Amino acid sequence: MMVVKLPLLGKKCDTIISVYTPTITNSNEVKNQFYDDFHSMIAAVLEFDCLILLGNFNARICSNNQAWYDVIGKHRIGSCNSSGLLLLRLCTEHKLLVINTVFHLPNQKKTL
Repeated sequence: MMVVKLPLLGKKCDTIISVYTPTITNSNEVKNQFYDDFHSMIAAVLEFDCLILLGNFNARICSNNQAWYDVIGKHRIGSCNSSGLLLLRLCTEHKLLVINTVFHLPNQKKTL
């Protein structure tokens, strides 16, 4: 994980968090510890700052946008894996949106 804070005018900052999450082959203990640390990093960002998350989340999120309507858009494919559920829970807790599910793209562009 890497965090960069870019000061703006006044007291605001842009906070960029870049991550490479554990892969599917890692144990659930490793994944849970990563997401606990990730949660702490996000929680430390001030509410009025701009938060940008970047990275490879090694996650497949589900296509059930009714269950996750505040987190994912209508343009998604596939089913969840365990990393996807962890990501969706984190996004729900911090009121984040998985942005690449909002835009209509060809399916081959969604799974790269």
